[in-house]
Amino acid sequence: MTLKQKLKDSMKEAMKAKNKEDLTSIRLVLSTIQKKEIDKNDGTELTDEEVMQVIQTEIKQTQESLTYAKQSNKVEMITDLENRIQMLTLYLPKQLSEDEVKTIVKGIIDSNGFAGKQDMGKVMGLAMAELKGKTDGGLISKVVKELL
Repeated sequence: MTLKQKLKDSMKEAMKAKNKEDLTSIRLVLSTIQKKEIDKNDGTELTDEEVMQVIQTEIKQTQESLTYAKQSNKVEMITDLENRIQMLTLYLPKQLSEDEVKTIVKGIIDSNGFAGKQDMGKVMGLAMAELKGKTDGGLISKVVKELL
């Protein structure tokens, strides 16, 4: 079952359960997916990886909104946004912890003989390719800076 189909099934469940918050979030993601499929202009559906990117983008946007809501001290909005983030994360593969990312990045650095800050771009390129979809790029960047 594709990730898009899982989202559609979850939308049906949210409709039956009259869960408006989840329903709104899922509809938003599905409409973004549909727009991207139309923009592709070749009649094909998005791959699971592309759907994950859409979900990750939505999570990042929601996290930004959450930051502003916290600054404005809007309690109800904060709760809604936190619930949306929590719900959307269920559709992504398990994210690696910082320790797991450190282990992988350290392996990349050691196996290629990278030594200083001048190699940061090379390390980032290899790390992003290996960890794509498994963790946030910001965390990878932080770990690479720490280890170099």
